[in-house]
Amino acid sequence: MLEVLHKFFYIETVIWLFPVIFMFHDLEEIITVEYFMTKYKNRVPKTFLARLTLIVKKKLGTKSAQLSINAVWILLIISFITFMTAYHLPNEGNVLLFTATLNVFFLQAFSHIGQTVIFKGYTPGIITALFIVIPYSLLTYYCLFELGHIDRQLIVESIPISILMVPIFLIGNLLGRRLIR
Repeated sequence: MLEVLHKFFYIETVIWLFPVIFMFHDLEEIITVEYFMTKYKNRVPKTFLARLTLIVKKKLGTKSAQLSINAVWILLIISFITFMTAYHLPNEGNVLLFTATLNVFFLQAFSHIGQTVIFKGYTPGIITALFIVIPYSLLTYYCLFELGHIDRQLIVESIPISILMVPIFLIGNLLGRRLIR
């Protein structure tokens, strides 16, 4: 199977697609967040998870401009990690940081699925999470595994780094809320 994929996707290309995929996903969220928050402002579903989701979304930013600042922050981080990974990959570079970042991106896609189930309807980011983020992430993991750039041990080592990256990514939300009121 890898031979067929390799004809269409060199691993460097797959790696360089990461910032592009991230931007498509975040653009969906940026475009739709204000409508979503307005729709549920006075009509909060009665479940605890629905209320919790809305509280978290409010804390992370409810305006498109706030999410845009956060997206730029994360895009800068992802782009730097992507550049370093793609640059060093031919020389057997370490993909630990890239894998940790991919883990966060992949797992947050499932939060969109959960939110959609909780709200029983469209939530910002669900379309690209289902049709772009999850397939891209699975393809990237597959290619990295098959080419020997990652293994189970590296995945395990990347988990604590992934956890540490979440607060770093959330700094963008603070910036967005401080700069855009």
